[in-house]
Amino acid sequence: MVLALYEDQACAHCGLQLHRCGSCHGVAGPFDRFCGFCGHELVRGVDRPIWWRLWLLVALIPLAAALISGSIWAELHPLR
Repeated sequence: MVLALYEDQACAHCGLQLHRCGSCHGVAGPFDRFCGFCGHELVRGVDRPIWWRLWLLVALIPLAAALISGSIWAELHPLR
């Protein structure tokens, strides 16, 4: 079966929608998350902005500060 490069078509056998891989242009089934030929991820939602990942940095800064202050406190107050 030959598919157009940028056009999804239905399978001749089962009628389900076939997709093309954006990386290698291989044919992928309707329920495939990754391309079977090159491993490219086919299921991608809306592209998120880079600042969307800042929540991780915001969460790690207080955690790192607490860890550092706890280790400094432990050095200044040894066990008796």
